[in-house]
Amino acid sequence: MMKKYIYIMVIGLMISACTDSENSNTVIAVLEDITETDFIATPDAKNIMIQFGFESDLWRSATFRYGRMNSLIHNSRDLVSLAQEKALLGNELERRRLVTNFNKGVEDILNKPKDSSIYNHSSIWLPIVEELRVLQKDSISKSRLYVFSDLQENTRWFSVFRVKDIHLLEAQTDDLVEIFLSKAEGITPSNLIEVIVVYQPKTIAEDELFQKLKQLYMQLFSRLGISIKFTANLNSKI
Repeated sequence: MMKKYIYIMVIGLMISACTDSENSNTVIAVLEDITETDFIATPDAKNIMIQFGFESDLWRSATFRYGRMNSLIHNSRDLVSLAQEKALLGNELERRRLVTNFNKGVEDILNKPKDSSIYNHSSIWLPIVEELRVLQKDSISKSRLYVFSDLQENTRWFSVFRVKDIHLLEAQTDDLVEIFLSKAEGITPSNLIEVIVVYQPKTIAEDELFQKLKQLYMQLFSRLGISIKFTANLNSKI
């Protein structure tokens, strides 16, 4: 009877090991606006790495993506990933080494020298849409997209430095929302993706403009069916 009980326990543990980490992949993407050089809030490796939750689940899979936003619509992405393993079948010391290497990969990406070029334009919305298209291809993983930016679009189709566009922004018209949404075709509603905009204004004027852009983005993501939040830094509760 005791042997049978032990056998059942072993089988149960094996099944548990195969299922308790199922769908525990975490995808974190960071888009950093480099059109300005004096942003207060910038990506910090330590704060990003905490988001993966290795402290509570060493065996989960993880993916980190990083891209920069500048005058260009399309920019390359840096990527580092770690495959999921089964706790019962894994080597904990080796797993901790792999997690350490993954964290170092994240740190190395975020600490790469910044481009010191001076940009006359800034494309913000289209890189966000491009990243959302990539993230929504994964239908089971929870994804967070951190956008470190003041959201100040300055492109041919919209610019916060054009008077007529500022008037549209201040009026928060449906026409402006439709202009932005026309650039986001193919984005579908998702409860697995969360967008977090990280920005801390330095002046009253910056804050006033950001509040208008924040209102616009809240409307946009409400229409897209994707959650969006705003915070001044990753240490604050969001």
